[in-house]
Amino acid sequence: MTSGFTSDISDKVSALHKKIYTIDTHCDTPMLFGRGVNIGKKNENSKVDVIKMQEGMLDAEFMVAYLPQKERTVEASQRAVKKAVAIIDKIKWQIEENKDIVVQGFTVADLKKNKAENKKTIFIGIENGYAIGKDIKNVERFAKMGVKYITLCHNGDNDICDSAIGNHEHDGLSEFGKKVVSEMNRLHIMVDISHTSEKTSFDALKASKYPVIASHSSAKALCAHPRNVSDQLMKAIAEKGGVIQVCFYSGFLKSKGKASLKDAVDHIDYVVKTVGVDYVGIGTDFDGGGGLTDMKTASEFPKITEELIRRGYSDKDIAKIWGGNIMRVMAAVEK
Repeated sequence: MTSGFTSDISDKVSALHKKIYTIDTHCDTPMLFGRGVNIGKKNENSKVDVIKMQEGMLDAEFMVAYLPQKERTVEASQRAVKKAVAIIDKIKWQIEENKDIVVQGFTVADLKKNKAENKKTIFIGIENGYAIGKDIKNVERFAKMGVKYITLCHNGDNDICDSAIGNHEHDGLSEFGKKVVSEMNRLHIMVDISHTSEKTSFDALKASKYPVIASHSSAKALCAHPRNVSDQLMKAIAEKGGVIQVCFYSGFLKSKGKASLKDAVDHIDYVVKTVGVDYVGIGTDFDGGGGLTDMKTASEFPKITEELIRRGYSDKDIAKIWGGNIMRVMAAVEK
Protein backbone atom coordinates (compact mmCIF):
# COMPACT_ATOMS: atom_id res chain seq x y z
CA MET A 1 0.00 0.00 0.00
CA THR A 2 1.20 3.50 -0.76
CA SER A 3 2.82 5.20 2.21
CA GLY A 4 1.02 8.02 3.99
CA PHE A 5 -2.15 6.14 5.00
CA THR A 6 -3.21 5.62 8.57
CA SER A 7 -3.16 1.90 9.31
CA ASP A 8 -6.86 1.55 10.16
CA ILE A 9 -7.96 3.30 6.94
CA SER A 10 -5.35 1.43 4.89
CA ASP A 11 -6.84 -1.90 5.92
CA LYS A 12 -10.34 -0.66 5.12
CA VAL A 13 -9.26 0.76 1.76
CA SER A 14 -7.49 -2.45 0.80
CA ALA A 15 -10.49 -4.59 1.73
CA LEU A 16 -12.85 -2.27 -0.12
CA HIS A 17 -10.79 -2.24 -3.31
CA LYS A 18 -10.74 -6.03 -3.34
CA LYS A 19 -14.53 -6.24 -3.49
CA ILE A 20 -15.47 -3.25 -5.68
CA TYR A 21 -14.57 -2.39 -9.29
CA THR A 22 -12.26 0.57 -9.76
CA ILE A 23 -12.06 2.31 -13.14
CA ASP A 24 -10.25 5.38 -14.46
CA THR A 25 -12.00 6.47 -17.66
CA HIS A 26 -9.26 8.53 -19.27
CA CYS A 27 -5.50 8.43 -19.64
CA ASP A 28 -3.20 9.44 -22.50
CA THR A 29 -0.41 6.95 -21.83
CA PRO A 30 -0.33 5.81 -25.50
CA MET A 31 1.21 9.21 -26.32
CA LEU A 32 4.30 7.98 -24.45
CA PHE A 33 4.73 4.70 -26.29
CA GLY A 34 7.25 6.33 -28.61
CA ARG A 35 9.42 7.14 -25.59
CA GLY A 36 9.93 3.51 -24.69
CA VAL A 37 7.01 3.16 -22.28
CA ASN A 38 5.88 -0.45 -21.89
CA ILE A 39 2.65 -0.77 -19.91
CA GLY A 40 3.78 -4.11 -18.47
CA LYS A 41 6.75 -2.54 -16.71
CA LYS A 42 6.99 0.22 -14.13
CA ASN A 43 7.94 3.36 -16.02
CA GLU A 44 9.35 6.54 -14.55
CA ASN A 45 8.08 8.45 -17.60
CA SER A 46 4.41 7.53 -17.27
CA LYS A 47 1.76 8.00 -14.61
CA VAL A 48 0.00 4.81 -15.67
CA ASP A 49 1.26 1.28 -16.27
CA VAL A 50 0.02 -2.11 -15.14
CA ILE A 51 2.44 -2.25 -12.21
CA LYS A 52 1.17 1.10 -10.92
CA MET A 53 -2.38 -0.18 -11.45
CA GLN A 54 -1.53 -3.17 -9.28
CA GLU A 55 0.00 -0.97 -6.60
CA GLY A 56 -2.96 1.41 -6.74
CA MET A 57 -5.52 -1.40 -6.77
CA LEU A 58 -7.05 -0.08 -10.01
CA ASP A 59 -8.96 -2.70 -11.96
CA ALA A 60 -9.40 -0.99 -15.32
CA GLU A 61 -8.01 1.91 -17.30
CA PHE A 62 -9.40 3.53 -20.43
CA MET A 63 -6.40 4.29 -22.64
CA VAL A 64 -7.20 6.62 -25.51
CA ALA A 65 -6.01 7.20 -29.03
CA TYR A 66 -5.67 10.97 -28.93
CA LEU A 67 -5.63 13.12 -32.07
CA PRO A 68 -5.04 16.86 -31.92
CA GLN A 69 -7.39 18.83 -34.14
CA LYS A 70 -5.76 19.71 -37.46
CA GLU A 71 -6.90 20.73 -40.93
CA ARG A 72 -9.99 19.05 -42.33
CA THR A 73 -9.16 18.47 -45.97
CA VAL A 74 -9.90 15.03 -47.39
CA GLU A 75 -6.20 14.16 -47.29
CA ALA A 76 -5.72 15.38 -43.71
CA SER A 77 -8.82 13.50 -42.59
CA GLN A 78 -7.51 10.29 -44.12
CA ARG A 79 -4.22 10.79 -42.26
CA ALA A 80 -6.17 11.23 -39.02
CA VAL A 81 -7.96 7.91 -39.55
CA LYS A 82 -4.66 6.14 -40.21
CA LYS A 83 -3.08 7.69 -37.14
CA ALA A 84 -5.95 6.58 -34.91
CA VAL A 85 -5.75 3.03 -36.26
CA ALA A 86 -1.99 2.99 -35.69
CA ILE A 87 -2.34 4.14 -32.06
CA ILE A 88 -5.02 1.55 -31.34
CA ASP A 89 -2.84 -1.15 -32.91
CA LYS A 90 0.00 -0.10 -30.58
CA ILE A 91 -2.27 -0.33 -27.55
CA LYS A 92 -3.36 -3.81 -28.63
CA TRP A 93 0.26 -4.83 -29.22
CA GLN A 94 1.23 -3.66 -25.74
CA ILE A 95 -1.64 -5.64 -24.21
CA GLU A 96 -0.66 -8.76 -26.15
CA GLU A 97 2.97 -8.39 -25.04
CA ASN A 98 1.79 -8.38 -21.42
CA LYS A 99 -1.15 -10.77 -21.65
CA ASP A 100 -0.19 -12.59 -18.46
CA ILE A 101 -1.18 -9.53 -16.41
CA VAL A 102 -3.47 -7.41 -18.60
CA VAL A 103 -6.33 -8.02 -21.06
CA GLN A 104 -8.26 -5.76 -23.43
CA GLY A 105 -11.81 -5.29 -22.23
CA PHE A 106 -14.80 -5.26 -24.57
CA THR A 107 -17.65 -5.57 -22.06
CA VAL A 108 -18.50 -5.15 -18.39
CA ALA A 109 -18.45 -8.94 -18.13
CA ASP A 110 -14.83 -8.93 -19.31
CA LEU A 111 -13.86 -6.59 -16.47
CA LYS A 112 -15.51 -8.82 -13.90
CA LYS A 113 -13.86 -11.94 -15.32
CA ASN A 114 -10.43 -10.30 -15.47
CA LYS A 115 -10.63 -9.12 -11.87
CA ALA A 116 -11.59 -12.63 -10.75
CA GLU A 117 -8.48 -13.91 -12.56
CA ASN A 118 -6.28 -11.20 -10.99
CA LYS A 119 -5.65 -9.46 -14.32
CA LYS A 120 -6.00 -5.79 -15.16
CA THR A 121 -8.28 -4.54 -17.93
CA ILE A 122 -7.50 -1.96 -20.59
CA PHE A 123 -10.47 -0.45 -22.41
CA ILE A 124 -9.79 1.62 -25.53
CA GLY A 125 -11.26 5.02 -26.31
CA ILE A 126 -10.73 7.64 -29.00
CA GLU A 127 -10.21 11.26 -28.02
CA ASN A 128 -11.46 13.40 -30.89
CA GLY A 129 -14.02 12.29 -33.46
CA TYR A 130 -11.64 13.80 -36.02
CA ALA A 131 -10.34 10.20 -36.10
CA ILE A 132 -13.47 9.22 -38.05
CA GLY A 133 -12.48 11.53 -40.87
CA LYS A 134 -15.28 12.17 -43.33
CA ASP A 135 -16.40 8.55 -43.71
CA ILE A 136 -18.99 7.34 -41.24
CA LYS A 137 -18.02 3.74 -42.03
CA ASN A 138 -14.98 4.32 -39.83
CA VAL A 139 -17.23 4.23 -36.76
CA GLU A 140 -17.83 0.54 -37.45
CA ARG A 141 -14.14 0.02 -38.14
CA PHE A 142 -13.30 1.35 -34.68
CA ALA A 143 -16.13 -0.61 -33.06
CA LYS A 144 -14.62 -3.82 -34.43
CA MET A 145 -11.30 -2.82 -32.83
CA GLY A 146 -13.03 -2.64 -29.46
CA VAL A 147 -13.33 1.13 -29.05
CA LYS A 148 -15.63 1.78 -26.09
CA TYR A 149 -16.12 5.54 -26.39
CA ILE A 150 -15.38 8.37 -28.77
CA THR A 151 -14.89 11.90 -27.48
CA LEU A 152 -16.75 13.84 -30.15
CA CYS A 153 -14.09 16.56 -30.49
CA HIS A 154 -11.00 18.05 -28.87
CA ASN A 155 -9.75 21.65 -28.81
CA GLY A 156 -11.25 22.88 -32.06
CA ASP A 157 -14.36 22.36 -34.15
CA ASN A 158 -14.39 19.32 -36.42
CA ASP A 159 -16.81 17.86 -38.95
CA ILE A 160 -18.92 16.38 -36.14
CA CYS A 161 -19.45 19.29 -33.81
CA ASP A 162 -18.36 22.49 -32.11
CA SER A 163 -15.70 22.34 -29.44
CA ALA A 164 -15.73 24.17 -26.12
CA ILE A 165 -12.66 25.92 -27.54
CA GLY A 166 -13.66 26.62 -31.13
CA ASN A 167 -15.50 28.93 -33.51
CA HIS A 168 -19.00 27.42 -33.08
CA GLU A 169 -19.33 26.88 -36.81
CA HIS A 170 -22.12 24.29 -36.60
CA ASP A 171 -24.10 25.76 -33.70
CA GLY A 172 -23.64 22.45 -31.89
CA LEU A 173 -23.78 19.02 -33.49
CA SER A 174 -23.54 19.05 -37.28
CA GLU A 175 -25.82 16.97 -39.52
CA PHE A 176 -22.88 14.61 -40.02
CA GLY A 177 -22.43 14.58 -36.24
CA LYS A 178 -26.02 13.50 -35.68
CA LYS A 179 -25.40 10.55 -38.01
CA VAL A 180 -22.19 9.74 -36.14
CA VAL A 181 -24.01 9.68 -32.78
CA SER A 182 -26.71 7.43 -34.26
CA GLU A 183 -24.05 5.08 -35.65
CA MET A 184 -22.22 5.02 -32.30
CA ASN A 185 -25.51 4.03 -30.67
CA ARG A 186 -26.02 1.26 -33.21
CA LEU A 187 -22.52 -0.06 -32.64
CA HIS A 188 -22.61 0.25 -28.84
CA ILE A 189 -19.93 2.93 -28.51
CA MET A 190 -20.42 5.44 -25.70
CA VAL A 191 -20.85 9.09 -26.69
CA ASP A 192 -18.34 11.25 -24.79
CA ILE A 193 -19.03 14.99 -24.51
CA SER A 194 -15.82 16.05 -22.78
CA HIS A 195 -14.31 18.92 -24.83
CA THR A 196 -17.58 19.73 -26.63
CA SER A 197 -19.35 23.08 -26.49
CA GLU A 198 -22.40 23.24 -24.24
CA LYS A 199 -24.71 23.39 -27.27
CA THR A 200 -23.01 20.32 -28.74
CA SER A 201 -23.46 18.51 -25.43
CA PHE A 202 -27.19 19.21 -25.33
CA ASP A 203 -27.53 18.23 -28.99
CA ALA A 204 -25.70 14.96 -28.30
CA LEU A 205 -27.99 14.24 -25.36
CA LYS A 206 -30.99 14.77 -27.63
CA ALA A 207 -29.55 12.71 -30.49
CA SER A 208 -28.39 9.72 -28.43
CA LYS A 209 -30.83 7.04 -27.37
CA TYR A 210 -28.36 5.95 -24.68
CA PRO A 211 -26.83 7.82 -21.73
CA VAL A 212 -23.76 9.91 -22.56
CA ILE A 213 -20.59 10.38 -20.55
CA ALA A 214 -18.12 13.13 -19.83
CA SER A 215 -15.03 10.93 -19.62
CA HIS A 216 -12.81 13.60 -18.05
CA SER A 217 -14.59 16.81 -17.06
CA SER A 218 -15.10 18.74 -13.84
CA ALA A 219 -17.64 21.19 -12.39
CA LYS A 220 -17.86 24.65 -13.96
CA ALA A 221 -19.32 26.09 -10.75
CA LEU A 222 -16.01 25.41 -8.97
CA CYS A 223 -13.71 26.25 -11.89
CA ALA A 224 -15.09 28.34 -14.74
CA HIS A 225 -13.20 26.66 -17.57
CA PRO A 226 -15.15 26.32 -20.84
CA ARG A 227 -14.32 22.61 -20.82
CA ASN A 228 -16.13 22.03 -17.54
CA VAL A 229 -19.74 20.97 -17.01
CA SER A 230 -22.36 23.55 -15.99
CA ASP A 231 -25.04 22.72 -13.45
CA GLN A 232 -27.67 22.72 -16.19
CA LEU A 233 -25.68 20.29 -18.33
CA MET A 234 -24.83 18.16 -15.32
CA LYS A 235 -28.53 17.78 -14.54
CA ALA A 236 -29.31 16.89 -18.17
CA ILE A 237 -26.58 14.22 -18.25
CA ALA A 238 -27.91 12.74 -15.02
CA GLU A 239 -31.54 12.81 -16.22
CA LYS A 240 -30.50 10.65 -19.16
CA GLY A 241 -28.62 8.28 -16.85
CA GLY A 242 -25.12 9.37 -17.83
CA VAL A 243 -22.07 10.13 -15.73
CA ILE A 244 -19.57 12.95 -15.16
CA GLN A 245 -16.07 11.55 -14.61
CA VAL A 246 -14.12 14.17 -12.65
CA CYS A 247 -10.85 15.16 -14.32
CA PHE A 248 -7.63 15.58 -12.29
CA TYR A 249 -6.11 18.28 -14.50
CA SER A 250 -5.27 21.32 -12.36
CA GLY A 251 -6.65 23.81 -14.89
CA PHE A 252 -10.08 22.15 -14.69
CA LEU A 253 -10.09 21.96 -10.87
CA LYS A 254 -9.05 25.44 -9.80
CA SER A 255 -8.51 28.76 -11.52
CA LYS A 256 -5.03 29.40 -10.10
CA GLY A 257 -2.22 27.21 -8.87
CA LYS A 258 -1.78 23.46 -8.72
CA ALA A 259 -4.67 21.33 -7.57
CA SER A 260 -4.56 18.85 -4.71
CA LEU A 261 -6.52 15.69 -3.98
CA LYS A 262 -8.82 17.79 -1.81
CA ASP A 263 -9.62 20.01 -4.81
CA ALA A 264 -10.42 16.97 -6.95
CA VAL A 265 -12.71 15.40 -4.35
CA ASP A 266 -14.39 18.78 -3.88
CA HIS A 267 -15.54 18.41 -7.50
CA ILE A 268 -16.81 14.89 -6.81
CA ASP A 269 -18.68 16.30 -3.80
CA TYR A 270 -20.16 19.04 -5.95
CA VAL A 271 -21.53 16.60 -8.53
CA VAL A 272 -22.98 14.46 -5.75
CA LYS A 273 -24.67 17.47 -4.12
CA THR A 274 -25.99 18.71 -7.47
CA VAL A 275 -27.30 15.53 -9.10
CA GLY A 276 -26.58 12.63 -6.76
CA VAL A 277 -23.95 9.96 -6.18
CA ASP A 278 -25.19 7.83 -9.11
CA TYR A 279 -23.80 10.20 -11.72
CA VAL A 280 -20.14 10.79 -10.88
CA GLY A 281 -16.86 8.96 -11.41
CA ILE A 282 -13.15 9.43 -12.01
CA GLY A 283 -11.34 10.20 -15.29
CA THR A 284 -7.88 11.43 -14.34
CA ASP A 285 -6.38 12.51 -17.67
CA PHE A 286 -3.09 11.05 -16.41
CA ASP A 287 -0.28 11.32 -18.97
CA GLY A 288 -2.33 14.00 -20.71
CA GLY A 289 -1.73 16.73 -18.16
CA GLY A 290 -3.66 15.27 -15.24
CA GLY A 291 -1.98 15.00 -11.86
CA LEU A 292 -2.31 16.40 -8.36
CA THR A 293 0.25 17.84 -5.97
CA ASP A 294 -0.29 14.93 -3.60
CA MET A 295 -1.37 12.20 -6.03
CA LYS A 296 0.88 11.93 -9.04
CA THR A 297 0.46 8.40 -10.43
CA ALA A 298 -1.95 5.47 -10.59
CA SER A 299 -0.05 3.80 -7.72
CA GLU A 300 -1.62 6.35 -5.36
CA PHE A 301 -5.29 5.78 -6.25
CA PRO A 302 -6.14 4.46 -2.75
CA LYS A 303 -5.70 8.02 -1.52
CA ILE A 304 -8.96 8.90 -3.30
CA THR A 305 -10.77 6.14 -1.43
CA GLU A 306 -9.25 7.27 1.85
CA GLU A 307 -10.43 10.85 1.24
CA LEU A 308 -13.94 9.66 0.34
CA ILE A 309 -14.05 7.65 3.56
CA ARG A 310 -12.90 10.67 5.54
CA ARG A 311 -15.75 12.69 4.04
CA GLY A 312 -18.30 10.16 5.18
CA TYR A 313 -19.07 8.30 1.96
CA SER A 314 -20.42 4.79 2.50
CA ASP A 315 -18.86 1.70 0.95
CA LYS A 316 -21.85 1.51 -1.40
CA ASP A 317 -21.38 5.09 -2.58
CA ILE A 318 -17.62 4.65 -3.01
CA ALA A 319 -18.30 1.58 -5.14
CA LYS A 320 -20.57 3.69 -7.37
CA ILE A 321 -18.03 6.50 -7.72
CA TRP A 322 -15.11 4.20 -8.44
CA GLY A 323 -16.75 2.02 -11.05
CA GLY A 324 -20.39 1.18 -10.52
CA ASN A 325 -21.76 4.26 -12.25
CA ILE A 326 -19.67 4.01 -15.41
CA MET A 327 -20.30 0.25 -15.52
CA ARG A 328 -24.04 0.97 -15.46
CA VAL A 329 -23.67 3.22 -18.50
CA MET A 330 -21.42 0.73 -20.27
CA ALA A 331 -23.95 -2.03 -19.69
CA ALA A 332 -26.79 0.15 -21.00
CA VAL A 333 -24.88 0.97 -24.18
CA GLU A 334 -23.83 -2.66 -24.67
CA LYS A 335 -27.48 -3.83 -24.92
